[in-house]
Amino acid sequence: MAEELDEAVNDIISQLKQNNKVARTPIEESVLDKEDLEDFLIQNSGKLIKKSLSIVDNVNDYISSAPENRDVAALAELIKASSSAIETLNKLHVAKERNETQLEVKKIDVQSKERINIADNQAKILLSREDIMNALLDDDKDVIDV
Repeated sequence: MAEELDEAVNDIISQLKQNNKVARTPIEESVLDKEDLEDFLIQNSGKLIKKSLSIVDNVNDYISSAPENRDVAALAELIKASSSAIETLNKLHVAKERNETQLEVKKIDVQSKERINIADNQAKILLSREDIMNALLDDDKDVIDV
């Protein structure tokens, strides 16, 4: 029995020695600017969501064939994380839309105040003091005293 165990261990060791190639992709180090932060968040959140949804499908297929408690709990946590990432991305989108809408409302408000101000100024009579006095004195000529 010790020989079988030694043979199994030697077999595993020989397999590990043969497969010593490690596939590693170089990690890009990038500096994020404030201007690029939104694009970075959107792109990486999208990638994360797509991968997590793909993994949810794979794990769901695996669990449906042989369900176990820990696998079901892992699927639940994965679904929770995916929905949280989607919710965060949705909050970013809603905040951006709200800011754009508020900006448009402010522009419309300023334009309406400008129009009201122009209409008020046009409605006012622009007369000098002399014009008013002449108009008042001209009206007295038509009055007849009895």
